[in-house]
Amino acid sequence: MVSWLGTDAHGLDRPPDLKLFLPAVAAWLAALGALAVPPWLAWSFAGVLGFAALAALMVHHHVLEAPALALVATLACGATVAAVAGVHVHRNASSAATAATEQGGEAAFRAVVTTDPRSRAGLPRPGRAEWVVPAHTEWVRVDGAERVSRAPVVVLASGPGWEELLPGQSFEAHGSFLASDDDQLTAALVLVRGPPEAVGEPGRFQAFAGEVRSGLREASAGLSQPERGLLPALIVGDVSALPERTAEDFRATGMTHLLTVSGANLAILTGFVLGVARWTRAPTWCAVLGGALMIWVFVLVCRPEPSVVRAAFMGSLGLLALATGRAQAGMRALCATVVGVLFVAPGLAASYGFALSVLATAGILVLVPGWARAWSERWPRPVAEGFAVAVAAQVAVAPVLVLLSGEVSWVAIPANVLAAPVVAVVTVAGSALTALASVWPGGAAFLVPLPGLGVSWIALVAETGARVPYGALPWRSDVVGGLLLAVVLLVFLLTRGLTRRVLAAVAVAVLVLGLAARCVPGGWPPPGWALVACDVGQGDAFVLSAGGGEAVVFDTGDDPDLVDGCLDRLGIRVVPLLVLSHDHADHVDGAPGVLRHRRVPVALAPPGFGEGPAGRLLAEEGVELHEAQRGQRFRVGPWLLRVLWPRSGFVGSVNDTSVVVRADGPQMSVLLTGDIEMEAQSALLREPEAELLSVTVLTTPHHGSNTQVPAFLTATEATVAVTSAGRENSYGHPTPFTVGVLEGMAQAHARTDLDGDVAVLGGPVRVATRGPRPDP
Repeated sequence: MVSWLGTDAHGLDRPPDLKLFLPAVAAWLAALGALAVPPWLAWSFAGVLGFAALAALMVHHHVLEAPALALVATLACGATVAAVAGVHVHRNASSAATAATEQGGEAAFRAVVTTDPRSRAGLPRPGRAEWVVPAHTEWVRVDGAERVSRAPVVVLASGPGWEELLPGQSFEAHGSFLASDDDQLTAALVLVRGPPEAVGEPGRFQAFAGEVRSGLREASAGLSQPERGLLPALIVGDVSALPERTAEDFRATGMTHLLTVSGANLAILTGFVLGVARWTRAPTWCAVLGGALMIWVFVLVCRPEPSVVRAAFMGSLGLLALATGRAQAGMRALCATVVGVLFVAPGLAASYGFALSVLATAGILVLVPGWARAWSERWPRPVAEGFAVAVAAQVAVAPVLVLLSGEVSWVAIPANVLAAPVVAVVTVAGSALTALASVWPGGAAFLVPLPGLGVSWIALVAETGARVPYGALPWRSDVVGGLLLAVVLLVFLLTRGLTRRVLAAVAVAVLVLGLAARCVPGGWPPPGWALVACDVGQGDAFVLSAGGGEAVVFDTGDDPDLVDGCLDRLGIRVVPLLVLSHDHADHVDGAPGVLRHRRVPVALAPPGFGEGPAGRLLAEEGVELHEAQRGQRFRVGPWLLRVLWPRSGFVGSVNDTSVVVRADGPQMSVLLTGDIEMEAQSALLREPEAELLSVTVLTTPHHGSNTQVPAFLTATEATVAVTSAGRENSYGHPTPFTVGVLEGMAQAHARTDLDGDVAVLGGPVRVATRGPRPDP
């Protein structure tokens, strides 16, 4: 570790310069506090700190001059940031956008786009916003009059024309202004239906940046996925074409930082420029000018995201040090960056991206030199340095990452070590390709396979790491969990010798025992399970075991992560048949989670399903889609599946056209009903094959809603009824009426809202439950 802590023999040659550490911490805490209170309280706090700073400056003794000046700087920075944050909050609270939220209804407005529009996660749905457009208003019409107002808003838009907007472009629209309760620096959320109107021309520089980004996307079009979407993400942070599955792989392996251009990208590019300047023996001013130009272009093209702002500010300080001939300590530059950025944009104090960028940089600056020196005694120097950088960055950001993911990934370190050398090459080659695409698109398209090879390796590392069983360990995802992890890491960093080895042995033993407890029989799933109802909230997702890591999946819920987690717990790697009962979000929008790292050759869905968003997704993923027809039979492992509904020519609601399947296995039969309601249930009772309704297990139609035909439920003669519904859902599912019918006819009635994942076992038929998911 590092010698300035006095913890390890292998430390730095000299301690890091921490003169600005306390002012940076004070500025950060003051910003966070000021953003959480009314403006008058933030200003009062700033005044108290300001008077304290003035008093400390007046009474300090020359003997204690250095500590006194450090105290003055700390108090002054905290006071300044608190005052600025209070001004920002007050401006938003008194803006016309805020007045429009209080007025209610729709209002006309004119705004300017601040960053690129991004598509909403998940499958597009009618009436659901397709685009998220950060902007600031110019005027808002309130009470029939246009009020000039410059306030940040987030436009949630649906319709054509939004995707093409560039930062700096103005537009007009009508929308519903809603309060943004969780963010005092966002004046309103604005729901807009339809295209933007009176769109202005983008500025010259922003148009140039848009052309550069578009050129890279067009050059990458010749690559296959995920390389096609991953190359623009790695080079300019453009994730518009990045598959959701790939983004999840990067998250699972702790490589998400590669999808958000940051200091690493800028360091590589400016280092390349300075290296060329040194190689050509150019004067210092040329190197500084080239580096400054690189920083400006980098920020322009990659957009001023939190990590980019931090990197640009710190890089500028480094260039200033180079120009003046004064070596600038890394930690001092980082702390000055934090203070300077928060002076201008105090809202970044609450940004996870900014926090991760700062912490990763600090970890590298403090930990890497000593670790690399010590480890290079056993390993080659490049390997030691690469491993030290990956470990230091991961250790530094771990307490914040658990707040986002609720887990600690041990796969992240080897994954980042394997990817890091290729990332540097891809960054330089991809940036050169981006420049080439701006002047010679054909040449860029011809050469794109070269950086594409490196991108393929990075994608392979992420995908392989994401497939590692138990690659991440669960952890508390609140402030207590973050602080606890920080304490654990500090204990390891501050101890040495026998104490450290004992602590490491204890930690490894705990981890091994924890993993063993999850893997040994008696955990989840229970041995011999035949059917599992996944707890996916207010939706349906049922799994029929076909043995050997294979299963039939009937519906997916609306959250890809929830159904993916359920299938992971069951060990499902292949889904020979995916049945999607009908095109409602709570039954099919989780499909990306089923497709994540699983082979899904065939899907079955109602007629016309392929024209919807979920159907198009299946086509893009190469899944063969069959239209369900009554009488179809499918043999999957031990199961014989027969389609009972809908009948040909039936016209009804989307719910009543749900695919109904009877599955017969060696130990039980299951009736999978989707969301059929009274019309379809009554029709099924009149069908000649009505005797096929009699089964061992019934999946309750439409989450146990009130739209049931009691005769249909009792005709199933089910021993076990399983109802999938969300905990405390707003629909009141399952209703007391339906619960009464089910409990009166079945020996057991299990509910995912109360029991979590539900497993039905055969021989004899019995039910096991995993318990409800913890509150998010």
